[in-house]
Amino acid sequence: MVAVILAAGKGSRLGEYTRDLPKSLLKLDREKTLLDYNLDILNQFDLDRILIITGYNSELIESHVNGASNIEIIYNPFWNHCNVLGSLYMGMNQLNDDFLFLHADTLADKEIWESLVGCSGDMVLPFQRKECGDEEMKVLIKEQKLIRISKEISPIDAQGEFLGIAKFSKKTLPFFKKTAERLFKTGQLNQYMEAVIQEAVDLDSFEIIPMDIGDFNFVEVDFEEDYLRAKTEFGKSE
Repeated sequence: MVAVILAAGKGSRLGEYTRDLPKSLLKLDREKTLLDYNLDILNQFDLDRILIITGYNSELIESHVNGASNIEIIYNPFWNHCNVLGSLYMGMNQLNDDFLFLHADTLADKEIWESLVGCSGDMVLPFQRKECGDEEMKVLIKEQKLIRISKEISPIDAQGEFLGIAKFSKKTLPFFKKTAERLFKTGQLNQYMEAVIQEAVDLDSFEIIPMDIGDFNFVEVDFEEDYLRAKTEFGKSE
């Protein structure tokens, strides 16, 4: 199994925090960055490699992980012209096994990762039952089956928020690549990775498991309040 970490974006919604710094290198505490937190967890599993897809100020991330023998940097030169799916696509030719997917700016309790790695299915998608707003990547679930995954789901209808971390079997790789290429050829460069998941849901072509994280905790760092919460809940006391 391998892991793919998306760390290409600028994190412009964090203002001065990320003026010259990739969001993944924001300090969580004196010792660790957001990226370090995720690498520490991933290194506790039996992974063959960790791919980091970079973009904005890639050289800073390259320098930060220099010397780690299990990490491979893949630079997305189009990071400012595409969305998550475009960055994931840049790493697909390096994937030939089951893989873990995560955003570098999403921090989750170790217990969530343990459940995810241990869960079987072609697509395992952790979600948190909660009241959602318009910006969250929401899920619609009926009878424990994923029906829809999109930001466009009405908050009233949504069962919760998709965490932005997942596990995919290697049999999904041809589908991911083919679907991504078809979307790109029609000019849809700003698609999220979840667009491919939704197509898989509609086709009912894979075993898709929505995984309820229960009372465990996660935070996606998009805004200053998220960053401050991440430091409080996932960093060491300074």
